[in-house]
Amino acid sequence: MCIVILLLLIVIIIGCLVAPGIFYDQWIWKYYWGPVVSDVAGHPVTWHGVQANEGYTLVSEVTYGLILLGALYGIYQLLKRLQVTIDWWFCAALFPYILFGPVTRVLEDTTYFSEPFAPWFISPLIYFQTAFYALGFVIIGYYTQKQKIRFFKKPVILPLIIFICINLFYILLWISNVSYGSYILHPFEFILCSCVAFLPVVVFYKKITLNTIVFSGGLLVLLPPLYLIGRWMAGSAWNGSAGVRADVLVLILGLIVLICSVVYLVSGLKRWKTTLKVYRAPLNIAMLSGHLVDGLTSYVSIYDPLRMGLPSYLEKHPASNFLMELWPPLFPIVKFILIIMVIYLFDIMYKEELRHHQTLVNLLKIGIFILGVSPGVRDLLRVTMGV
Repeated sequence: MCIVILLLLIVIIIGCLVAPGIFYDQWIWKYYWGPVVSDVAGHPVTWHGVQANEGYTLVSEVTYGLILLGALYGIYQLLKRLQVTIDWWFCAALFPYILFGPVTRVLEDTTYFSEPFAPWFISPLIYFQTAFYALGFVIIGYYTQKQKIRFFKKPVILPLIIFICINLFYILLWISNVSYGSYILHPFEFILCSCVAFLPVVVFYKKITLNTIVFSGGLLVLLPPLYLIGRWMAGSAWNGSAGVRADVLVLILGLIVLICSVVYLVSGLKRWKTTLKVYRAPLNIAMLSGHLVDGLTSYVSIYDPLRMGLPSYLEKHPASNFLMELWPPLFPIVKFILIIMVIYLFDIMYKEELRHHQTLVNLLKIGIFILGVSPGVRDLLRVTMGV
């Protein structure tokens, strides 16, 4: 697999050098890098006469889908080698990283980030960045849990040193007057976020697990952008806003809780309890709620069915846009049905065949959860913040 990827990269590099008009202008620029630049600029951009628009195309969506499958396989092999248990608790530990992508993407939507940092908070670069942080803390958690480094007699020492180094690095950036956004966090604000993020390690210091380190590291990368969003919603907006819409946030979250509660209660009824109890599993509920966030937010924000006076939003993904053009509520309905079917296939129809591949199944479920909750949270935050 690595050899195939390496050969493909070599072919692309040689193609860009020999025939840049075909390989770069008409392919990489038009379908991949151009849309990122256009998204940052907020309007179509042109390079050597080739126009690129923000958003996705069928070519880019298929490509990113293949990359995602390859990345999932590679991550699966790495986690298997590290003997990481991929279950609901591991998914919960990853949740801060899952939120980091859409939260920082919304900050980019507010034009918070300055150049050259802005492109790093637009997909697909934001996903590479998130994967780097998550895998980094997975490896740190592995060495902490296994106590592979004998120099550190207590497990808490290694993560403490990592956190201190990260704080010192941020202080160095502050002293160097590095401007990365519209509001620069003071070192005391960053250190406060860091202390809160380190609390899980302090609470479970007697028995620190890999999940503890991963979750704590995720809080470290998530809390600063969450703090910035909190400042925006509290009235310290650094750019124009259509107004904070907490009512939309309550509506969407309320609908999700209602639908998931109905599924949970129905699957627990006596007549179906044995067959449908899998729909009460935390990871399956997470998948369902994640895709409901995406489906319901897209429908409500684009069509404003309750006449709440929302700004006009557009759907960038061709597939979901096609469904809503057929019938606006069709997108969230299809999302709901698909997740119900996925759970049925994994946990009921092919349960016996997949019994010995539960790790891979759980990893796929986490991937499905991310595909729903990531764009959903971004859209929900945009509407809530009036961006």
